[in-house]
Amino acid sequence: ATLNEQSLVMKACHLVDGEARAAYKTTQLDIRTYKKLKMFIHAESSDAAAPLNNGDMTAFIRLGSDFTDNYYEYEIPLAITQPDDNGREQVWPEANNLEITLDELVNAKVQRNNAQVASPSTVSLLTPYVIPLANGRKITLRGSPNLSNIRVLMIGLRNPRDPGGNGPEICGEVW
Repeated sequence: ATLNEQSLVMKACHLVDGEARAAYKTTQLDIRTYKKLKMFIHAESSDAAAPLNNGDMTAFIRLGSDFTDNYYEYEIPLAITQPDDNGREQVWPEANNLEITLDELVNAKVQRNNAQVASPSTVSLLTPYVIPLANGRKITLRGSPNLSNIRVLMIGLRNPRDPGGNGPEICGEVW
């Protein structure tokens, strides 16, 4: 059975470098029979004094058996709608369409597992394994996530500006 479509508005302020805020739902899902997961995203700055530019904020979805140790995460940089934008393509830019082919997640796990057995290897189940994709998107996995036993769905926003911690705080709103 499929679930009804739902909508969500998230507003996050004072996000420092690398910090994220998220909404989550606990569940019990087996999504192996599905091929894709799609989500359409609109993003805008919520602080006129510090407007966001494209890529200043990312959105992510995390699927796993728990929040921190066994998950797949798919992250995309967001195109920001400006206050005077009103066309459909500006408000719902194609760049913000999150579309995951679930085989990508399985293939990422296979790639990580192969890297783990390579000699010498620094890859571990205990640390996040990141696979960069096109257009600044990335897949991260940790532990041993399983698409047949999804217990946690998390959708969030992240400040990716400067991993060194020297970038400014951001404020944004996403629908």
